[in-house]
Amino acid sequence: MFMAKKEIAQFDKLVEEYTKHPKVLEMKKYKHHGIERFDHCKRVAYFTYHVTKLLHLNVESATKAAMLHDFFTDEVMDEGAISKLRWHPEIAAENAREYFGLNDMEEDIIMRHMFPITFIPPRYLEGWIVDIIDDLTSIYERGYSMKKQFAPAMNAFVLFILTIIK
Repeated sequence: MFMAKKEIAQFDKLVEEYTKHPKVLEMKKYKHHGIERFDHCKRVAYFTYHVTKLLHLNVESATKAAMLHDFFTDEVMDEGAISKLRWHPEIAAENAREYFGLNDMEEDIIMRHMFPITFIPPRYLEGWIVDIIDDLTSIYERGYSMKKQFAPAMNAFVLFILTIIK
């Protein structure tokens, strides 16, 4: 998706407080869909910014909530992964409230970004946008990370086949 330099600068300014905060930067230590959780959140915030701006919605609250929607510093890859999928929005909202404060919309977006896994749908259109962008971004990131993981094996396989064919 193309964004003009001016829009990129506006986005960067909007998320700067969060992207430079030491607690948010801790998310770089954790993998999420095969990439750093920080990068995932920033990507969701980037697309949320663009879509909400295009639709003349609450760009600031939606982008902030998108940047903080997975603001927790814990792994999800264990035997309790499904339950963590359900409760991590509460932890993310608690962290966001503690470090940055949240308005009603921002809290709702963070708390409901895992619908339907968390059963309660978002109240705001901005929340639906974050939920859908998060889902699509997660699918993309998982596919990208799997492609990176399998690339060396595929290269070796192709070299093997080429050696046999010669």
